[in-house]
Amino acid sequence: MVVDSRLWGKAKGLERPYPLMGHLVDTALIAGVLWDEALEAGQRERIAAALGLGMRDARQVVMLWAGLHDIGKIMPVFQDAARDEHPGHCAFLDELRYAHDRDRDSRVGRVGHEHATAKAIPGLLGALGYPVDGMAEYQLRCQVGQILGGHHGRYPLGIEEDELEVAEGGMVELGRGAWAQERHEHVALLRDLLGEPPVPQVEAVPVASAVVIAGLVIVADWLASQEHVVEGRLTAWFNRPEPGTPGAVRAHAAEMSALAPGIVADAGLGHAVFQARDFAEQFPEITDPHPLQRSVEQGLRDKVSGPGILLVTAPTGEGKTEVALHAATVMGDAVGGSGVLFALPTQATANQMYERVRDFALRNLTDSAQITLTHRDADFHERYQSADGSSATKGADTPESRVLSHDADHSAASGGDGVSVEASRWLRQRWRGLLAPISVGTIDQALMGVLPLRYNALRHVGLAGKTVVVDEAHSYDAFTHALLLRLLNWLGAMGVPVVLLSATLTGETARGLVRAYLTGAGVGSSAGLPTPGYPGWLYADGRTGAVITPSTPVGTVRSRALDITVRRVTHTYDPSVSDGRLSVVFEELEQLARAGGCAAVICTTVGEAQDTYTALRAHLTGIHGPGYTGWDDRASGTGETPGEGTLLRLLHSRFPAYRRAELTAEAESWFGRGDKKETRRPPLPRGAILVATQVIEQSLDLDFDVVLSDLAPMAQLLQRAGRVWRHSATPRPAWAAGPRLVVLASPAHGTAKAPRSWGDVYSESLLQRTEELLALRQGATVAIPGDVQALVDGVYAEEFRSQDPDELFRRDIGRLGDDMARQGLANLVMIPPPAVADLHGLTNSEADADLIATRLGADTVQLLPVYQDADDHRWLDEARTIPLPTRGSGRDGRFTRAEVRAVLNLVVPYRHGAWRAACTAEHRPPAAWRKEPRLARVVLLPHRVTPQGVRGSSFGDLNLRVDHALGLRAEDR
Repeated sequence: MVVDSRLWGKAKGLERPYPLMGHLVDTALIAGVLWDEALEAGQRERIAAALGLGMRDARQVVMLWAGLHDIGKIMPVFQDAARDEHPGHCAFLDELRYAHDRDRDSRVGRVGHEHATAKAIPGLLGALGYPVDGMAEYQLRCQVGQILGGHHGRYPLGIEEDELEVAEGGMVELGRGAWAQERHEHVALLRDLLGEPPVPQVEAVPVASAVVIAGLVIVADWLASQEHVVEGRLTAWFNRPEPGTPGAVRAHAAEMSALAPGIVADAGLGHAVFQARDFAEQFPEITDPHPLQRSVEQGLRDKVSGPGILLVTAPTGEGKTEVALHAATVMGDAVGGSGVLFALPTQATANQMYERVRDFALRNLTDSAQITLTHRDADFHERYQSADGSSATKGADTPESRVLSHDADHSAASGGDGVSVEASRWLRQRWRGLLAPISVGTIDQALMGVLPLRYNALRHVGLAGKTVVVDEAHSYDAFTHALLLRLLNWLGAMGVPVVLLSATLTGETARGLVRAYLTGAGVGSSAGLPTPGYPGWLYADGRTGAVITPSTPVGTVRSRALDITVRRVTHTYDPSVSDGRLSVVFEELEQLARAGGCAAVICTTVGEAQDTYTALRAHLTGIHGPGYTGWDDRASGTGETPGEGTLLRLLHSRFPAYRRAELTAEAESWFGRGDKKETRRPPLPRGAILVATQVIEQSLDLDFDVVLSDLAPMAQLLQRAGRVWRHSATPRPAWAAGPRLVVLASPAHGTAKAPRSWGDVYSESLLQRTEELLALRQGATVAIPGDVQALVDGVYAEEFRSQDPDELFRRDIGRLGDDMARQGLANLVMIPPPAVADLHGLTNSEADADLIATRLGADTVQLLPVYQDADDHRWLDEARTIPLPTRGSGRDGRFTRAEVRAVLNLVVPYRHGAWRAACTAEHRPPAAWRKEPRLARVVLLPHRVTPQGVRGSSFGDLNLRVDHALGLRAEDR
């Protein structure tokens, strides 16, 4: 079993090629450490059962498979590729045992070594005693070929029956004779080094375990392929006498066994182990847990013995986040691993949750465990920026320059007892975020695991080691909801514990989510699932399907009577119209402007929010006088409270990234919990008004004395109502007699017709149903939480009695048809359920994961405002102190990660549209930006700076301009 050291596995950038055998051994041994340190015990048990083996033997089998991932590199067309960089190395190619095949092999085409692996593996494993009977797609050796052939991110097509009947799977590129002999010798030596792992006692591996193994193989290969690892092992390999002999390879393996744990630890992989504590010990700041928190703690205690799903339904402010974190530790411990993924609907909510999860981890981990923030713009979040990631770009002291030169504060990345949670450089790279022991991110990162994208095996192995928490489970359209159901199906099949949180979920939707998980777990459809109480919870066991619900009704500390006032308005922005929208807004906020208090005005579109803010600023100037400066936000982000008179702010999604973060933080400080030291709620009699869009609807911990909202579906209105009188300790102005939500509805009862400017933001069917249901209750308060579930379910009731049934029927047909279309589209694009046999369909899409959307209509363009002077010089700031960088400071003009982050912190998202066709060369970024994918997609938005002011860019009939107070303004010319 002497292997030829001239057969290389790694060559690029090396002094001499690294022998393939060395890389196979390295990968196998790192896979063993990943088995021990990264896979939770429940997954190890599932894989062992899937292989029909004991735990130790299963570990050895997975190590062998991982080591064989590059066996396809033993072929002429691959080995010949090193000739240019390392001439003379490939003497193996020139010997007589290859010469007779040279003419034939010079005529064959190039083939990826991963595909060669997939073709070679069935024959190689067959020689080891793997079963050779049965259809190809159901043979274990063929399935292993697909698993290992997928180590570059895409599973290859399965091998055909006729290919099994010919040598080397019918792939002539693999080479015969000595080439085949070397493959067998490499396999035999690796198998011997690993203690001759047995043949699995199954016909095939269930796909839910196969994808976890595939992900582990990829991670092991990546860790073994790191430049510093390869260079060190290369030197060691050739420093031994007679390299390639069994003794030398065994010595190499012994050294790697000692090094592998450190390699895995340096990458940031491993377990997150939480201390076994009760709720009060985990959250010492909560001196009196809420009834929901007590109920879940007591209900799950000693009841959870394996994977399962917990559904928690309760109004905002009942402590669902703490419930989820506590439950995640309990449920994770039951499957032998306590890793957590907290998935949220938006980047802003994910950023906020990252802070809370990080603080929880620092208090409760037994040892260090790294936490990643996983969404497209995670690098922009100040608390997540790596310690060496500050930008070298300097400029004057402007808001933009402070962003570009910012040095992140990392003092909170470590806690007591030496526990650290800061993510490693390795985990911060593409595709790797979910591999961390703890992750916080947008739901999209998990949902992409059920889209046929490259490297979705990494998402699968990342999810497999965690308890997955899905917050705001009610907040998605039919397309995304269908993806969520398929994700739950897969999580059930993989034995992953799941926690679902929702404030406004219909009973049928709640049962459907739980049913999807149990179906994947193989415990039936559970058609008789009960509807959880409100507030309440339901736990379903993933092994038996048994359901646990609270033994007694769950109480609440936030029981209140909510006044929902429907004001009928004409949708006009002319303040002189008495029943116009602005006139009603001014009237409702009059007492606040004079006596103080806090209010939110929630608008449907960004444009309407900007118009409302502008009108309110002028109106408040009339109240406070010409010296009114409460709208002046130049001090925002500095910790100072600016201006005089009523404070006024605008918050929506179309601000530059850094500016939106500043505004969000400021809103949390003004309108957050009054008992937090960082909260600076404006003292009475000063008033504060936040004009916003739906961005404040979910997860942000904001508290207002009154909320004014455009008409929206019932679930959204109740979400917004959760921001009214949210915290009992907050001081209230005298005019605020109780919690109040003012809904700005249609002028005529029963019409509920959305203004044209709203487009298709909301279904007119749901608007009509909501408006009519509220009209029936006009004058009666809404009991929170007692009436919430009935209101949410009532909007969707089939027997809904409308005052205009014909119009409602027409609108219902449109809504149901749209939902069916979205569900159908989801079925077309997502991967099949986990009962599939062929792995190829799980990664057969060519779409770029950075561009794919898991929510319809979410596609945006990243606009970068640039400011041009009279000489056509371009700047990143209006003060023209920071030149537009044409190249980076790295090698060959490349941009560093910090420089990329600094530029992207200034971009503004805007929807795709016909305006893109009017873009010209002036909107393209500099040529050097094309080397960095995230900069290459940026669209420049030139602004002309003149003595008369700043002009934006025109695209046909549309003008786009970024304003510091208003954000991106889109106006018809």
